[in-house]
Amino acid sequence: MTEREASHEEARREGIRAAAADYMQSWLDGDPDRMRRCLHPDLAKRRVRDTASGDLALWEVPAGDLIDDAMGGPKLQYAGDFEITILDADDEVASVRILSQPFNEYLHLARFGHRWLVVNALYRRRAN
Repeated sequence: MTEREASHEEARREGIRAAAADYMQSWLDGDPDRMRRCLHPDLAKRRVRDTASGDLALWEVPAGDLIDDAMGGPKLQYAGDFEITILDADDEVASVRILSQPFNEYLHLARFGHRWLVVNALYRRRAN
């Protein structure tokens, strides 16, 4: 890998990591403007409603609901730290895992021009 390629790779990974951090930190901080900037308007955020029953129902949270939730203010009941792992990435799409106190989330991000946005999220609540 050339120095230029390494620099491009590092910039791409930093953009992906920044978008994922904005997603989680904006929710924790209660910052709707920051949340709005990192989400695609057609975001699909889902979780399985009941894993034990075998029911195929999903709980879906649209982008607008996430932004509204952020308007509710900081989530002081949760630790503010979280771990971001880039699972896979190329020049246009990426898969990321965020592990926080309340959630285990898998995000799909896509590049739009020079911006990375969260377009899909699959999550589960963690046991307290």
